[in-house]
Amino acid sequence: MITDFQCNTVYFSALLQGRAPVTYANLISALDKHGVEHRLLPHTNDVWCRDYMPIQVAEGDFRGFTYDPDYLHETEEYLASRTDGSEVCRDMGFEVRMPSRPLVVDGGNVIRCEDKVIMVEKVFIENPYPMAETAKAIEEHFNAELIVLPWNRPEYFGHADGLVRYAGDGRVILTNYDRYNKGFTRKVMGVLQQHFSDVYKLEYDVPKQHKHNWAYINWLQTDKALLIPSFGSPEDELAVEQITSYMPMYKDRVEMVPANDLIRHEGCLNCASWTVKL
Repeated sequence: MITDFQCNTVYFSALLQGRAPVTYANLISALDKHGVEHRLLPHTNDVWCRDYMPIQVAEGDFRGFTYDPDYLHETEEYLASRTDGSEVCRDMGFEVRMPSRPLVVDGGNVIRCEDKVIMVEKVFIENPYPMAETAKAIEEHFNAELIVLPWNRPEYFGHADGLVRYAGDGRVILTNYDRYNKGFTRKVMGVLQQHFSDVYKLEYDVPKQHKHNWAYINWLQTDKALLIPSFGSPEDELAVEQITSYMPMYKDRVEMVPANDLIRHEGCLNCASWTVKL
């Protein structure tokens, strides 16, 4: 499976320029600095392209899915933002392979880890099949072992990319969930430790916690650069230090990207990007 470490091209919805102009300008500047190719997606209705764009499992091999999460049905505005990522790909000349029967997936709930994918168990609620059948369908479609994390129900999106990321070499990094729910963190750690050699946790020892400090885990990663969001808080430097220590291969290729006008829309850098290997 293609991982973030291999991706050499970043796509954004053209809507991002209007929704979060400061973050978008910062992203483009950082990508240009490191020579990373970036392009705009045609015909999108929402900035969160990670959620609706297909999963790349190999060069030229994109696996589509049904993008119809329950939260889109909460308002007419949300429902109108639904985008068919497979159609977007076809408009760009990319072939997309769909599953043999409908499979509801959120791209933000898929963490690519070479021969594994990490997903939060919310995926079982959004599909009508028995749990075992859904798990088998996911593994067959994405050609990877499925690692299922528990879902903390108050976090209604249920996206794995706000919780954990792959650090390479069989290692993963967990966000600072201890701040919110220590018991839940222990459950997540228990699952991850069964499948990965090392599980690291981000921690911030500061007098007052920034309300968005969970979002450092939602970085944008390519083969050439690691872009970590920043919010003008003391945790910014602490996050960069910790993430860089766990991913030393990016030591001189890390950029902090101010993202305040994006995070207020309840997502961050990974959510607003689609990274592929071309």
